[in-house]
Amino acid sequence: MTVYVDLVFLSNLTIDASILLTTAKVRHLRPPRRRVALSASVGALYAAAMFVTSVPYLYSLGVKLMISALMVFLAFGYGGPLKFARTMGSFYLVNFATLGAVIGVSSLVKWSGSPWRGIAFTSDGGMILSFDVQAVMLAITMGVAIWLYRTEAGSRESRKRLEALVVDVVIRIGDREWSCRGLVDTGNRLYDPLTRIPVMIVEAALWRDELPEGWADRLKTESADRLIGELDDADGGLPALRDRYRLVPYRAAGGNSKLMLAVKPDSVSIADPAGQGDACVHRRVLVGLDGGSLSSEGAYRAIVHADLTVASVEVSATSTQTA
Repeated sequence: MTVYVDLVFLSNLTIDASILLTTAKVRHLRPPRRRVALSASVGALYAAAMFVTSVPYLYSLGVKLMISALMVFLAFGYGGPLKFARTMGSFYLVNFATLGAVIGVSSLVKWSGSPWRGIAFTSDGGMILSFDVQAVMLAITMGVAIWLYRTEAGSRESRKRLEALVVDVVIRIGDREWSCRGLVDTGNRLYDPLTRIPVMIVEAALWRDELPEGWADRLKTESADRLIGELDDADGGLPALRDRYRLVPYRAAGGNSKLMLAVKPDSVSIADPAGQGDACVHRRVLVGLDGGSLSSEGAYRAIVHADLTVASVEVSATSTQTA
């Protein structure tokens, strides 16, 4: 049998690229085409290598998993362990579905004969069923594929519900502004106790370059009042923020009272969650800084106070400009 390695490479390149693009559609991702091409090329080279090399362990389960992980990383990036694991699951889901369809159609076309040919009877009336390993493996693979599909479908529905509560946020101080995605949390009832100004929460890493050196990381473990006490000796940071720092008391999950470092912006613009009206511009708001990551998948970087999404609280951006 003659095998043309170039045809093997090109066919696998096309198939791998199609699987990666399908995975991107399932996960609602938009990877650059050059990354998809690079990832598909790695898979095609791996498939073609079996015809030019004779290294047994190169096609072991561990190496295959490593190649799959490398392809997913090259096409979609890392984005955290949870996001990467879900992308890997979707990648295998698409592979299993594709393979199952090929095997199913092939079996449907090629199968012929009587359904009783796999059954035999003994002299004492017993019945013997032939055991087809390929059929069992196909059934197991289909079962795994269905389970992965149900899991991914449930995850997709959860993401849709989450996306309905995620809005665009724009924070303005002077002539500068910062944009991010924010989750509307109806359970967030944090106010400044003296002025009753609502407090939204933003990842401190979003303002890493604007804060004094090291503050974005130190907020994970150190108290905000200690950082404020070192403000005169702190290096770096945006000078415009120095007169805008506030300390907001809040109650942590364990019941302990703590202080949160907050910033008083000029305005915060919150997009309409329904996506139908104009953005609401709020000026009576504080932006609290959180030293950790608010979303494990990076879907949002802010927790929006429920009061900030009510259009009647402030005028919209359009009406403000018209006035």
